[in-house]
Amino acid sequence: MTKMSIRLFLSFVSVLIIGDNIFQVGAVEENVIIQTRLGGVIGLKLVSEKSVVYQFLDIPYGKAPVGHLRFSKPQAFGSWSNTLNATQLGPVCYQSDLLTGKKPDDLTEDCLKLNIYVPHNISHSNKKSVMVWIHGGGFLFGSGGTYDGSSISVLGNVIVVTINYRLGIFGFLASNSNKAKGNAGLWDQILALDWIRYNIEDYGGNPNDVTIFGESAGGMSVSLLSLMPSNRGLFHRVIAQSGIANSFLTLSNSTHYTIDVGNRVNCTFESFRNEHNFVECLQSTDAVDLVRATDQLYLDMGFQSLIDLPFAPVVDGELIRKNPSTLLADKTSSEFNFFQSLDMMIGACDNDGSLAITVDPPFLSKLNLNFTEGVTTEEFCHQIIPVFSKALYNNSRDVSNAICEKYSERSNIEEQARMFLHMYGDAVFIAPGTLALKKHSDNLQGSATYQFVFSEELSLVTPSAPSWNKGSSHATDIYFLFFYEQLKKVSNFSSETDLFVERMRSYWTNFAKTGNPNGINLPEWRSFSGSATFTYMNLSSSETSMKTNYRKDFTDFWNQYIPSILQRGCNQNSCAVPVIG
Repeated sequence: MTKMSIRLFLSFVSVLIIGDNIFQVGAVEENVIIQTRLGGVIGLKLVSEKSVVYQFLDIPYGKAPVGHLRFSKPQAFGSWSNTLNATQLGPVCYQSDLLTGKKPDDLTEDCLKLNIYVPHNISHSNKKSVMVWIHGGGFLFGSGGTYDGSSISVLGNVIVVTINYRLGIFGFLASNSNKAKGNAGLWDQILALDWIRYNIEDYGGNPNDVTIFGESAGGMSVSLLSLMPSNRGLFHRVIAQSGIANSFLTLSNSTHYTIDVGNRVNCTFESFRNEHNFVECLQSTDAVDLVRATDQLYLDMGFQSLIDLPFAPVVDGELIRKNPSTLLADKTSSEFNFFQSLDMMIGACDNDGSLAITVDPPFLSKLNLNFTEGVTTEEFCHQIIPVFSKALYNNSRDVSNAICEKYSERSNIEEQARMFLHMYGDAVFIAPGTLALKKHSDNLQGSATYQFVFSEELSLVTPSAPSWNKGSSHATDIYFLFFYEQLKKVSNFSSETDLFVERMRSYWTNFAKTGNPNGINLPEWRSFSGSATFTYMNLSSSETSMKTNYRKDFTDFWNQYIPSILQRGCNQNSCAVPVIG
């Protein structure tokens, strides 16, 4: 989501969840104390007419990453001496106030916390499957506490855990110094999963039955984690929603942006004798100043920010040894072996490309375009495509011409605008996701592979979008997965939609428990095949059914035809790198 939709999303969610837990209306709330190996914990027990859910909020899994620990790998929090009050959410990780409107009092660097939602009862004899949610937000904003896991946990009888991890420059600053090699936010996620492995039994969970799931940057995260063989045993199944490791948007050139932000906060790179001292200067800079400098960088990037996230995961040679596309192409690597050992569900919204149209005027002004009425083919081919070609394909004219020809619609500017969104969605989400599915399904390890396409529309997600915008916009799926009960308080939905949401949550939790989304009274969901026909589940209230070969002509274009153009353009001195798949 971009600035406009981010603010609308967060304001909508905050109005509904602050002081209004899903189970609080008409529910009895009481404190409950449990004993864990780390110490006593006070949580909440919420009893409604339909069910019971236990909530343990803001539990620390990592020490405050401040001072010399800023930008570094996290350190385990360990035990606590007094009984921990886990009855309310705390401040969230430092993040963009430009994007979210959050105030300094809402933010902290001491944010390595997680939240646990336990349905029905806390049983140590009948351990429940665990689902760990990793939030999205472009690695720039968001928090685990935004997502109340109560409804999912109760419906599926699973424990849901949501986590915070460091964001923006705090989580993804990269340098050549050992003090800050990058990927701190990913190390946070891994430490949280390690905490869950050793402590979730105290809350009735099964550490040997863990599913990680996430959307957008969260989908990219869970997909990246599935390519790290050192994570073996931390989780066993993966659901990647509108985000995949081998997308060009997943990795960043953070080293370049680190120097840029340093210049903005008087930590000029050239003024230090070594990179170690440069990083120390950034470690001593006020957190608010770093956030504001990053915000200004984000604005100055303009449309480029839709192609290159300023602070995101990097190939560091340790956690991420090589580009994910390279790892997926190497069947002999330990990363590929681990990837194929996991049950995998990958999918997207059918209009994920809408991410490109809710951009703020400062971004659009750099292109001098107005998307309100549509996009002309000339604007698409001569102003938009060159930005992509320059950033991703060494300014290849052949690639630009091929994209223009594939996605041109000269007869109608509204249809041309929709084709632009399809182009962006295909390149960022659909094509790399399809390639990952094919790589995963072609294996002998017996793991399951499933694909979904979410096509339920919800205008609330992009209320300011042009009238020509159609389909399920980016992040629509999480509204139904996490916020449907809140949505029903402000809008009317049919009984068909009620059933659809129940089915969706059942698919997700069934997959988490068994590696198979199917269950009683659910339309059959067949696995993604390794043959010529690739099946997927279309998810909407009007039609939840199996279909085949989603956008095959376009995914083949990105995964096969574009790489062939680039290969023809290779010479002894240079060769453009195919980055989509």
